[in-house]
Amino acid sequence: MKYLCIFILYLPVCYYLHASGDKDTSKVYFLTGLKLHQGFVIIHSKEIRAIKNSYPNGIEFDLAWHSTSKKSWSSCHCYPRLGVSTTFWNFDNKEILGYGLTSLFYIEPVFGAWHIVSFSFRAGFGLSYCSKPYNELTNPENMSYSTKIAFPMLLGAALNFRLRPQLSLNISANYNHISNGGIKEPNKGINWPSISIGLDYYHRKPAFKVRKKVNWRETEIPETRFDITIFSAFKELEPKHFYPVPGVELKGSRQIARINALTIGAEWLYDNAARYDIEKAGEDIDCNKASIAIGHEFLLGKFIFSQQIGFYVYRPYKVGDDVYQRYGLIYRATNWFLLGINLKAHRHVANFIDLRIGFSF
Repeated sequence: MKYLCIFILYLPVCYYLHASGDKDTSKVYFLTGLKLHQGFVIIHSKEIRAIKNSYPNGIEFDLAWHSTSKKSWSSCHCYPRLGVSTTFWNFDNKEILGYGLTSLFYIEPVFGAWHIVSFSFRAGFGLSYCSKPYNELTNPENMSYSTKIAFPMLLGAALNFRLRPQLSLNISANYNHISNGGIKEPNKGINWPSISIGLDYYHRKPAFKVRKKVNWRETEIPETRFDITIFSAFKELEPKHFYPVPGVELKGSRQIARINALTIGAEWLYDNAARYDIEKAGEDIDCNKASIAIGHEFLLGKFIFSQQIGFYVYRPYKVGDDVYQRYGLIYRATNWFLLGINLKAHRHVANFIDLRIGFSF
């Protein structure tokens, strides 16, 4: 947990130092923002029917850096910003779900920032604190989360309206998720879409230069990348005893557009959670798993936001689905070294969140 916190806080610093290394050193603008959210909980499983009439509302505070350098522009024909958001959530069900506090690191490409109206989309990962986890005696109906510390994820899209040179109004549609990444059961997660409205204030007047769009194939060769990644998740199978779930992923990536790439890969992992269940049942079954996956990547400068659908090809101990999905945020520290976090889920239930380091060729 400690290392995940350090990693999340380290990412914006990496971005700032990277931007400062560009020739356009004055083209990074600091901004603060405030948003109000209103949403509703998705009832994706019969086990969470007790929270079906929950309508979360929240207040969000943002700190962000918005880069307008030529180097940033060339990566996506947009002006990306990175930031940290902190949101207090009232889940509208204090008896079961209680309250939540989320803190996320996010990346947000902004398209057409020089216009009065611009469009952006946001992807974020982070940490959360939720006040009323599952308890067999005092809160047995909370099948959504069982640890106070968990992992939120956000996907969103926004329209931004410039009211004044340093002030913008934004209206966003968001998909929010909180789970403990399978560390402890029950862990059905909280999934809730929300609509938000907010204001962003730039601490100095930003200059969004209108730059010429160039066909990316005329200035660069489509990137072909081969990654070898080592990862590990952790599961609390006994009170205060955490078991690692290590694995290795081999993945090939081929760029098909300026910010898009297609991927194909293979993965092996040693499932200690399965081994624990096998030994508890007194059986002798292999707990190794192997799978293949296809996917897509958003290439956003030093950052990669990935999505994959995977299929198990070897899984002697069969519990759950044969298909899974993965969502990842990767930071490319150099052209050959990367680090990041991934969320693996079977349908609507998070399996685990892992930390990973890798090498690109």
